[in-house]
Amino acid sequence: MFVRRAFYYWQVAAVVVLPLWVLIGWSVFGGQVWQFLIVMLSCGVLALAMAAVALITFARKQVRLTRSVTWQDVLLVALWHVSIIAVGFFLPAGSFIAVASVVLGLVAFWSSIAQLVGETKRRVQGVFDTFQYAAEMGGAPQAVREPIVADGEYIVIETGRNHQK
Repeated sequence: MFVRRAFYYWQVAAVVVLPLWVLIGWSVFGGQVWQFLIVMLSCGVLALAMAAVALITFARKQVRLTRSVTWQDVLLVALWHVSIIAVGFFLPAGSFIAVASVVLGLVAFWSSIAQLVGETKRRVQGVFDTFQYAAEMGGAPQAVREPIVADGEYIVIETGRNHQK
């Protein structure tokens, strides 16, 4: 549970930390000057993609209640983030690692979408099952209450508006 909860909180921090790591890695590990604009734009897109995956993950009720993600989320997000860290080293195989990072990001995005849809479908089905059970058991609607009427004095509040009849 500790690892899953740590990834819950790490996703928020990673939106800022990992794009900054790529920028710092570019400057430390010898990126060329003409690449700076591309790296800067890529880091912005990366931050938006990571924020989207985190928000979709946080949209699931079970994640919000337990404040922990599923093991599937842990696996995919960990692989994705490790690939982003590897991109920050600007290795000779950097293009392959960057493509792997994009693919892992897409897999993490669609996995979080699928989990959100699946959880929502189960919750909606539970509500429909409850209605169906109540209908089968002859659950009559509850009696309508009579309006409450005072049997004494009424207080009239003047609003200052002139009402014409």
